[in-house]
Amino acid sequence: MIKAVFEKKSGNLVSVSLQGHAGWPKQGYDLVCSAVSAISQGTVIGITEVLKLELDYSMEEGFLSFSLEGMKKEDLIKCQVLVETMLLALKSIEIKFSKYISVKVKEV
Repeated sequence: MIKAVFEKKSGNLVSVSLQGHAGWPKQGYDLVCSAVSAISQGTVIGITEVLKLELDYSMEEGFLSFSLEGMKKEDLIKCQVLVETMLLALKSIEIKFSKYISVKVKEV
């Protein structure tokens, strides 16, 4: 199962951690994993390449995390649209495929 944890502080999403594998029954056709990877990597690309912001992130097999906590307030606000969109997209996947993905938001 993929576990997605978003941390929220003072009304802003400040960090994201995704880990695990969906475990789709048919090897090589994991729709959930593919969708989660595209959404999460697209968010990182949006922050680093479109907004041109430095991002503290780590990405490897079955794991992606990033933190916005060290950013200036105005940059943090710019990132909210992308990270909120990521959260909503992952939650929409969870609605149909809750056996393969869990999405949580923690207030910190």
